[in-house]
Amino acid sequence: MDLNLKDKVALVTGGSRGIGAAICRALAAEGVKVGVNYSSSEADAYAVVAGIGRDFTTDALALQGNIEDPLAITGMFGLLEQRWGTVDILVNNAAYCPGGPLDSYTIEVWEKTFRVNVTGSFLASQEHIRRLRLADKQGKIVNIVSQAAFLGSTSGHLPYDSSKGAVVSMTRALAREVAREGINVNAIAPGLVKTEMVAANLAKKLDFYLSRIPLHRIAEPEDVANAVVFLASDAAAYITGTTMDLTGGLLMR
Repeated sequence: MDLNLKDKVALVTGGSRGIGAAICRALAAEGVKVGVNYSSSEADAYAVVAGIGRDFTTDALALQGNIEDPLAITGMFGLLEQRWGTVDILVNNAAYCPGGPLDSYTIEVWEKTFRVNVTGSFLASQEHIRRLRLADKQGKIVNIVSQAAFLGSTSGHLPYDSSKGAVVSMTRALAREVAREGINVNAIAPGLVKTEMVAANLAKKLDFYLSRIPLHRIAEPEDVANAVVFLASDAAAYITGTTMDLTGGLLMR
């Protein structure tokens, strides 16, 4: 199947580590030119870019930018447009995930979670669509959400879970608004994924987590990345406004 991704241009927010890095590599493997956004993990971002240059016949660019800042978002899109042309694919992956019980959260933590996870995704999507319209082009947006938007977290991440629920709603609303312009907006809701962020919990409670997953394994970052490639491709041209379950059967919605 021809996914028609070669020479497309993508921006992946939070692309320097974990799921984001896997998404960058999976898109590059299909010939996509990738903007690897990072906030503070500069060395990791440049390692992703170097790996793409070594392993694939395409280009990548590390882009520092805080997605809470509209000017940073405008700057990243501008740099990619100057180098490769209009961005075709936006992957809203960057996230902030504080943990703890209900009474441990301050208003500052709650608001920061929503600024990164919701407002950042909104601002990036708004800029992406604005530039697609100026160029009279179709495009794709893929939002990385979470099963916790539907089930909550057993380990206590109330602000994160709530923010991801908001992004699910934003995905549907935005998809409906821009569908007739040929812009597809979808989301992916992973369950537990093997990343540095959850390594300690996995080591302590692996049997508990596996007992909840019908496929009886923890997802690899590449599982999420493969789903992003599909939704960003022509193979998913008739899919918009959906949130894909990527939980090994935990959700089964």
